[in-house]
Amino acid sequence: MLLESLLAYLHISAVLGLAVFLTAKVALLRPEVLEGKPLLLRRLWRLDNWCWGAFAAVALTGLARVMFGVKGWQWYLSNPLLGVKLALFAAMVAMGLPARAMLRRWLDAAQAPERAALRSHRRWLMWQAHIMVVLPLFGVLLSYGY
Repeated sequence: MLLESLLAYLHISAVLGLAVFLTAKVALLRPEVLEGKPLLLRRLWRLDNWCWGAFAAVALTGLARVMFGVKGWQWYLSNPLLGVKLALFAAMVAMGLPARAMLRRWLDAAQAPERAALRSHRRWLMWQAHIMVVLPLFGVLLSYGY
């Protein structure tokens, strides 16, 4: 039971870390914050790196729960809720790819992007955040054996 508790703790901590870094990116991606401050693009890039690290931590801790958890990998893999949770997580990751490419272009240009580009990037982040809000529901349902 201690192992199960530690795996749950690590997974929840990784999800909370992802929430923190995603929220910080959304807070910085406002025209009034970035206007005339191209150095903030580097901070945004670092936050994006932390977000990708958090994505990896969520995936790895989730895999550890499936492989080493009390219910066993056979139970998890036969449960359709895990498929839903993985599909939503994959959608979040997929949404992060074009946003990362856009951020890289801004950084290479070394100037703050236009308002329309900021709105577009922020919209992607908000979709990611809205999907992330639903993920814990499926995690709780899985942990209670549904």
